[in-house]
Amino acid sequence: MADFGFTEAQEMFRHHIRDFARRELAPGAKERAKLSTLPAEVVKKLADAGLLGLTLPEKYGGQPSDWVSLGIMHEEIAKIDFGLIHSLVLVPAAGMALLEGSEEVRQKWLPALARGEKAGCLCLTEPDAGSDAAAIKSRAVRDGDSYILSGDKTTVTRGMEADVAMVFAKTDPAARARGVTCFWVPLNLPGISRSPLEGMGFGPLGRATIAFDQVRVPVSWRVGKEGEGFYIVMRQFDFIRVLLALQCLGMAQASLEEATAYAMQRTAFGRPIARFEAVSFRLAEDHTRIEAARLLCYRTLWLKDQGLPHTK
Repeated sequence: MADFGFTEAQEMFRHHIRDFARRELAPGAKERAKLSTLPAEVVKKLADAGLLGLTLPEKYGGQPSDWVSLGIMHEEIAKIDFGLIHSLVLVPAAGMALLEGSEEVRQKWLPALARGEKAGCLCLTEPDAGSDAAAIKSRAVRDGDSYILSGDKTTVTRGMEADVAMVFAKTDPAARARGVTCFWVPLNLPGISRSPLEGMGFGPLGRATIAFDQVRVPVSWRVGKEGEGFYIVMRQFDFIRVLLALQCLGMAQASLEEATAYAMQRTAFGRPIARFEAVSFRLAEDHTRIEAARLLCYRTLWLKDQGLPHTK
């Protein structure tokens, strides 16, 4: 780990993303935060810049990239528009998961996700089960060349506008974690209904409850084998949680920079308040905490790039 750090290419990418975010995303960011959905034109800006397809295979319209660079993108854009980048975290997750799915599904959906033409969502959380994927109650019962899917999912990010969902359900309830299976489900199928959830902030996340009532899903739309769903979502959490942390740290860094600039220009007793220890010590402590958390996140993504264990 002595040589751990950003490469020259990654530093150049950071500057590129920072300039792009300030130029293309900062205008109107405050207004977008009050909306209930993401404007299509701002998603298209990311797609046109090739940012939605980072880490996706090139044959599906993606742009192969290392995971550290993906983290850089999420951190830098979150400094400008958290709601935008948080809503798009499923794209790399879908790409990783669908590599275990059928070629039919990959060809149909991955290019559309990379172009920003279609939106996806992750359906795991239920009214009685959050990140505990082994405790979900949704069922998927095999019926010939299909599955019959039933159950309720809640707090689904982009649930109201998504075109497709990655749904986790029990195919063998008695097996707990080993009985969870993953499905790729278009949300225009009969038997699916959605209800919006009001949030305290970040309206564009479009959180929703999605109900599946006897929804017929072809076997070919299953991701992985039966009983592999728990392990699929856990592998996704290994990097999704890091991306979410970097998004929060991006906001924290932007807040700290604003606070520091204010402390340098606000005066009291004839000098900037940044020169008072009660202020300067607090800013220094906050900087230390943010930097420590950032390094932990990027070390995790670096380990993933090296093919090394990083779950812990």
